[in-house]
Amino acid sequence: MQHQKMLLRCIFYVLVMKDALSLDAEVTVLRAVRGRDARLPCGQGKVFLDGPDSYVLWLKNDRDFLYRFPNEESERRVMNRDRIFGTTCEGGTCHDDTSLLIKRAANKDGGLYRCRVHYQASPSVDYVIDMRLVDSPGMPRLFDGEGDEINKGYVGPLSLGADLTLICEVDDQQPDTLVYWRRNGVMIERAHSARPRVLRAEVHARNLTRNELDAHYECLAQNADVSEPLSATVVVKMYLPPMSVEIRLNNNLDFEAGQPRVVDCVVIGCVPPPSITWHLGETMLRPSVHKELHDGNYTVSSLTLAPSLRDNKNKLVCRAHNSHLPDSVFQDNVTLNVGYRPICLTTREETIGAVTREAETLTCVVEASPEPLQFSWTFADSKTLYTSVSKVPGHHHRYASTLTWLARDGDIGLLLCRATNSFGEQKKPCTYTISPGGPPNAPDCIVLRSYPNALRVQCKKGWDGGRPQKVHLEVLDEDGIPLHNVSDPAGHFHLPNIEDDRNLTAVTYATNDRGRSEAKTIYLQNMKPLSASAVTEDSGMTAWETWAEAAAVCVALGIATTAITLCIKILRVRRRNAELNPDIVPRPDGSFHREPDFLREERVLGTTNITVNQLASCQNQYSASPVPSCRVLVGCGSHSPPDACPSTQHSYYV
Repeated sequence: MQHQKMLLRCIFYVLVMKDALSLDAEVTVLRAVRGRDARLPCGQGKVFLDGPDSYVLWLKNDRDFLYRFPNEESERRVMNRDRIFGTTCEGGTCHDDTSLLIKRAANKDGGLYRCRVHYQASPSVDYVIDMRLVDSPGMPRLFDGEGDEINKGYVGPLSLGADLTLICEVDDQQPDTLVYWRRNGVMIERAHSARPRVLRAEVHARNLTRNELDAHYECLAQNADVSEPLSATVVVKMYLPPMSVEIRLNNNLDFEAGQPRVVDCVVIGCVPPPSITWHLGETMLRPSVHKELHDGNYTVSSLTLAPSLRDNKNKLVCRAHNSHLPDSVFQDNVTLNVGYRPICLTTREETIGAVTREAETLTCVVEASPEPLQFSWTFADSKTLYTSVSKVPGHHHRYASTLTWLARDGDIGLLLCRATNSFGEQKKPCTYTISPGGPPNAPDCIVLRSYPNALRVQCKKGWDGGRPQKVHLEVLDEDGIPLHNVSDPAGHFHLPNIEDDRNLTAVTYATNDRGRSEAKTIYLQNMKPLSASAVTEDSGMTAWETWAEAAAVCVALGIATTAITLCIKILRVRRRNAELNPDIVPRPDGSFHREPDFLREERVLGTTNITVNQLASCQNQYSASPVPSCRVLVGCGSHSPPDACPSTQHSYYV
């Protein structure tokens, strides 16, 4: 049915065109190459349909209908699949759908072709083409400046400043043959006759620049109007040094010691893409990422760098290596500033005792590299004071600052000290607690040890009230007369000459420049000289006891080691015997097991002669012996009376 409709349309088109063919139209002569595709333009490719009812008809020799556009099958661009079809784009080149494409033109395709344009709002227009067949020109042959034929599709690689000569020759078998060179699609040179029946076109490029990289040179030979010319192409390859090598740090050359940071080295314009190496001082580093961008024009190497203080002021170098330019060095370098922000030396919180309207002085010490720019002190009421910096003698990276202020009531609470250097502000501040100051608290003292005619007292100091304190000890006789009056900043006292036949009293207290604490009294009237045996016992173990204890420990360790060794040997012997024991029989599933001497049902509690002693469990389990003393008793049933078990029973440690 569809073929019948198509036939009716063709008959209608012929009848419509019958009268139009009698009209005179200008004839355009166009040449086509035998064996190659020919595309006939309608109106030189400048036909524009002015409405949905307008169309284009193609006829051959004013009788054969060839093609209509648009038509019902224009979406598929097919009408006569064997020879003729319309298309929009083919091979990357787009054409007018009104043109007529003849595949592999032959002698029978020569003749008159009429293109009739039926406009919707204008009179119809005819375009007549006389297509004549000519032979194909010879395929272009390419040669370099040395006369060698180029068959690889490229020339080079060449270096900057080199010279380039390209020669194209075509056998001129047809008249009006045109041979010319195009560079990146632009015609630059036409051929001239080199010798009879040979056309030759030459291209000369002096002192090559980067613009010649991947330049596309094409030699074309054309002697027809509606057939594509024959062409031969060559691409210029080059070895190029980098245009630039750059370490990108965004002008921030400061590296915090131990903190990783990603550094990029960007190499631009190196062909082929380079290999990139990193160097820090005398050390070669390994990059973490290597990637190429923009078709090799950009090569980026990323390095994760966490330098130490030893790397301060060392040069970080990025080198690009082009294997084809071994004698050239391409690199960029920067000098690193390695340091760290201030760190407080004291990790614990200090307590400061302050008295209103009295000057207080406090020193804050930090470690930093480089030197801090300033110290800031922030009080509980958010008041902030700034102080200068001084270096601590004898330390490379230790700095201190002293704050002296007149205390007031609002200062009670936290006082924070922070230092700031070029790497930033101190993360964790030095922390102080300001409390109301005054006299110290009373110490807590005990009598540690008493020898004949000797007294030893140790005191634990209390809150010092914000000033250095001393602990005082007074020893009074029964009449309150002072016998000894001593003081010590640590609160440790040793009085060797104390009369033992009198009732004595000890008084302890602490003082600072703000006053004195309450006094505590220790009564020593019951203290008597100790006997020699008591002194010996109180003084701890004697030398021979220490040696005896050490020897016992060594013996115990030796017994334990021997026992472990014997156990290991027994296990190995049992395993070896088990491998040779005939009681081991195979199971149906292929594994082995030992056949039991009795059935599982026969082995019930009370039938075996091995039982566990039901006495108190492990009464001596914490004994100094390395072997536990819980025993398995042989020959004594679980329900037997205690006197039925002989005292000479055998014991096995488990």
